[in-house]
Amino acid sequence: MTGSLGLYIVITVVVIMFLCAAPWQVWAAIAVILGFYFLRELNNIRKDNKYRKELRKRLVIEAEQKRQREMNPIHVVAAVIHDNRDRIFVTQRGYGDMKGKWEFPGGKIEPGETQEEALKREIREELDAEITIERYLEKVVWDYPEFRLIMYCYLCRLESGYTLKEHSAARWLKRSERMSVDWLLADRVLFLKATF
Repeated sequence: MTGSLGLYIVITVVVIMFLCAAPWQVWAAIAVILGFYFLRELNNIRKDNKYRKELRKRLVIEAEQKRQREMNPIHVVAAVIHDNRDRIFVTQRGYGDMKGKWEFPGGKIEPGETQEEALKREIREELDAEITIERYLEKVVWDYPEFRLIMYCYLCRLESGYTLKEHSAARWLKRSERMSVDWLLADRVLFLKATF
């Protein structure tokens, strides 16, 4: 630190000595250089201030979105339907912003319903099928940009054939095929971590 300070002092003294003997053209050139430097720094400061304002605005928006998600979570149920060949039944969304994504069938819990009642109703509505609920698996919480999803997941078996009423496609997946479809994010989390 001390050596650097001494070097700066020597350089400053040499520059001052040079400038004292310099003609006005040198002073003019230095003034132009310093002017460009200060203009560039001023422009950088303006850009930095603009970036900070945009960042603050974005953080405020994200905080409000998070608050809204947490205040109004959407509670849904999902059926992880399996068969005796160690396969899992998945469906492809045929509607909405997430059209084309794959998910476990299920849907929103209506007021006054238990989770199990909601799941059986949703499977009737979506697949025109009956299920047996074997056991509760786990709860998955996922924050999508517009809402917080709380999904209660159950291991089930189909008790009848099915007809797709809302989805565009369905598949039976082996465990080794679990990443062969484009999952909704919450359902992907369930598939990766759940034991079924």
